[in-house]
Amino acid sequence: MFDNILDDETFYNKDYSNDKFPDTKYYLSFRNCTFTNIDFSNSNLERIDFMSCKFNYCDFRNANLSNNGIKDLTFNNCNLLGIDFSSSTLIDSTINNSNLDYGNFTLVKFNNIKFNNCSLKSSNFDEVKFKKIEFNNCNLQEVEFLNTSLNKINLTTCNIKGIKVSLNNLRGVIVNMNQALDLSLLLGIKIEESD
Repeated sequence: MFDNILDDETFYNKDYSNDKFPDTKYYLSFRNCTFTNIDFSNSNLERIDFMSCKFNYCDFRNANLSNNGIKDLTFNNCNLLGIDFSSSTLIDSTINNSNLDYGNFTLVKFNNIKFNNCSLKSSNFDEVKFKKIEFNNCNLQEVEFLNTSLNKINLTTCNIKGIKVSLNNLRGVIVNMNQALDLSLLLGIKIEESD
């Protein structure tokens, strides 16, 4: 399916399914393509450009998508465990029902991104810029938000137990009452019930 790939080749409106993505040193572009049950695991995808593509049931475990400009992508039911998006720009994209545990989002710029029903446990968001981001029903346990402002970000439907964030970056975050109690532990506040 991925045979005879040439350097600097662009693929338009293709459907790929049930295959392993080749380990290639070429610069490739995919536009308006659909990938179903494709194995991208452990692949270096730095030279691969995806735009307006859909990924269904794909395996991106430990794949490298760093230093990329990613626009208008949809991931559905994908395994992105250990994915490296560091130093990338993610624009107008949605990730649904996917596992992003242990993901690396260091120095990522997010613009109009939605995470729906995803697990991002123990992922790292270091020096990230958020513009229009949604976390809906996500597992954010033990996620590190270092040097990353959570101002105006709504986490009310998420599990944020063990979240690691500096106090000045919590300013303006939107949480529910139970989450506020969890976050009070970051401040060293001890809450006792009154008689």
